[in-house]
Amino acid sequence: MLRPLASFAAALVTFALPLAAQAGGLTTAPPNNGSGGVFLDLTPATASLFFEVFETPTQGGPGVPIQVEVWTRPGTYVGFTGSPTGWTLAQTVAGTGGATTSTPVPFTLTPPITLPAGTTTGVYLHSITVGAGIRYTGTNAAPPQTTWTNGDITLFSDVSRTGTAPFGGTQFQPRTFSGTIQYSTTPVTLQSFGVE
Repeated sequence: MLRPLASFAAALVTFALPLAAQAGGLTTAPPNNGSGGVFLDLTPATASLFFEVFETPTQGGPGVPIQVEVWTRPGTYVGFTGSPTGWTLAQTVAGTGGATTSTPVPFTLTPPITLPAGTTTGVYLHSITVGAGIRYTGTNAAPPQTTWTNGDITLFSDVSRTGTAPFGGTQFQPRTFSGTIQYSTTPVTLQSFGVE
């Protein structure tokens, strides 16, 4: 009885391997301002995605421990940037200050945030570490770009807030997320078939 079960499990492994998660990323503009948090809308195109990592520059110096709150809401953040009402604090993630204020700092989301296909999810990233706010792109001679897209996902960002209190401080617009988001497609695992 064990041999057929082992053969079945092996067949499932063979079947699952080609369906493993595909990784991707999307990078925006470099920073030129910032000291708090930034809002972004993430909209997958045709497949649901796992939002796994974001890399963004911070005001924190080399080796400084940084904590960032990650808030989410179904639908766009537009019109919902002044209060936590309708938002969920998904998690608080940790990173370490980079060599310069332009060095992207990686933050890993555990667990990853699910982004349903064709649906916008609002995300608010806000550093709660004094002196280590998230940097973003502000205005120079012209307003910054606010939308980036590839074949997998569209990212829109145009609002930031200062200070260490999420939804507090001063709001600025247009200000955009600076950095990279990393994501993968939904993986197929053996647990999906009841095999452990």
